[in-house]
Amino acid sequence: MTPIRLPGLRRRRIAAAGSLTLAFVNITGAVFLLAPTHHSFLREALGGSAPGAPRFLLLLSGLLLLAVIPGLLQAKRMASVLACMAALGSLALHPLLPRSYDDPGALLSIVVLFGLAGSARAFPARSDPVRLRQGLYWLVGGECVVFVIGLIGLYFIDREFVELSDLPEALGNALRLLFVLPATSAHPVTRHGQHLIEAIRALSLMVIAISAWHLVHPVLNRALDRPNERRRVRQILNGHATTALAQFHLLDDKTYFFSEDGEAFLSYRMVGATAVVFGEPVGPRDSSRAAAAEFVHLCALNGWQFGFHQVTARGADDLARLGLRKLKIGEEAIVPVQTFALAGKSFKHLRNSQSALERAGYAVEELGQPIAGPTMDALREVSDAWLADGGHRERSFTLGAFSPDYLRESRVFVVRRPAGRIEAFTNVVPRFQSADGTFDLMRRRPDSPNGVMDLLLVHLIEIFRAEGCAGLNLGLAPLANIEGGGPVAAALRLLYERGNAAFNFKGLHAYKDKWHPRWEDRFLVYRSDVDVLAVAIAVARAGEDQSIVGQLARSGVDRAGRLLKPVLRASPPTARPALS
Repeated sequence: MTPIRLPGLRRRRIAAAGSLTLAFVNITGAVFLLAPTHHSFLREALGGSAPGAPRFLLLLSGLLLLAVIPGLLQAKRMASVLACMAALGSLALHPLLPRSYDDPGALLSIVVLFGLAGSARAFPARSDPVRLRQGLYWLVGGECVVFVIGLIGLYFIDREFVELSDLPEALGNALRLLFVLPATSAHPVTRHGQHLIEAIRALSLMVIAISAWHLVHPVLNRALDRPNERRRVRQILNGHATTALAQFHLLDDKTYFFSEDGEAFLSYRMVGATAVVFGEPVGPRDSSRAAAAEFVHLCALNGWQFGFHQVTARGADDLARLGLRKLKIGEEAIVPVQTFALAGKSFKHLRNSQSALERAGYAVEELGQPIAGPTMDALREVSDAWLADGGHRERSFTLGAFSPDYLRESRVFVVRRPAGRIEAFTNVVPRFQSADGTFDLMRRRPDSPNGVMDLLLVHLIEIFRAEGCAGLNLGLAPLANIEGGGPVAAALRLLYERGNAAFNFKGLHAYKDKWHPRWEDRFLVYRSDVDVLAVAIAVARAGEDQSIVGQLARSGVDRAGRLLKPVLRASPPTARPALS
């Protein structure tokens, strides 16, 4: 398989480093080193006499270079264009004469300018059309507002300047200030006049910076929910899905990308400018590899980072042949149901708890479909109690969430106590071509007796054995047995050891391990180590239910409001802000 060549990664990093250095030189010169008597070719050509203009223009060049550095690293074409413009302006502001501070700045401007021009092919990523329009709206509309503010200020408070301004002169001066140029006759004689000049220039800089941010923003994902795509995905899953993740490709939080031949697909979710791919591509092997390569090129074109999450060992090897990196992120536990037995010393506690529950009259049953309303209400009661206990919350992407429609589309097993109350439940999802059975939600009442979940799992093992399955998939044990060297693997091992109190990694692994499963490695596949932190954060965010994120945000605001109330009560009535 031919590795994917993402053109110019090294060149982009060099261009970003050069732009960062030039930005530092320009900002430092504008703020600290540029003398008031400084002359530049641009200033002499303009014929201006205001000493502040070169400072602001040099500051603008530096800020613009800083603003586009993320875009340069993301291969954005517009970012390289804006960086070239900033480097060209920087060159015009530095006199090409020896003996001065500006020699290094001028030389560096030339190096950055020619480096960017010579590396144009390393910046193929397009700009988002909507963001591009927004950037132009910001530039035109924002500068119009700044122009009006400058015109009003120069015309109505002209007593703050050396000479009184008539309307045409105020128009000309406001227009020059709009582009951070010398204001000719607008020479302030008071600090208020000077503050007005600086404020107008600062507002103009802010508008330009916001516009530049919109222009270099990565392409946004605006996927539409197309029922025919979901049908195609289900057809491919029926023929080629062999992992426990198969059913979760059909959740509503996924966007689909199909190979050019239409025989394979991958599903992903956008988190900011990062595409989090769910597992590996599904389909015939050659088509799956093609889908991965085509998707990586799409990400490069859109300026996206990407990561393939919970990839199998075989899938990780295929993706690694494309030139991508793989990192083990945990192990998946699979109980061999055909050979599983509760005999032996290690299962003594499990046998005892199961026998005690059965003697007390607890039993497992499969609910008939469609599930009746009162029974669904009982399931919701169990789920709500589980969510309220111990900080549990709904997750998504690699898991389903409680929903009557979702449960009515799967097989649901419950544990009932003698009086008939449902104590716990789980739902079994379709396994497509997988040899292993899989469940999703597994929830219990906080006050239910110990062992009800184990009772459910033992029943599922018996069900899957009777249906001819090879195993029962217990899911991922995150960060278990991380191997390899390097700082990333070392950081994950440290998180596993030191983060157990917060995340209970060891407890989860121990619970799964008591079933004597076989362990299969799972990987995160990404482009380079530079991206791994952003991809890891995106993976964590992709698994958060968005409604829960909103609830947490609102909770944080409410908590902040409660903390501020005592302070606000102590404030004078006129200083107290309104609280909604």
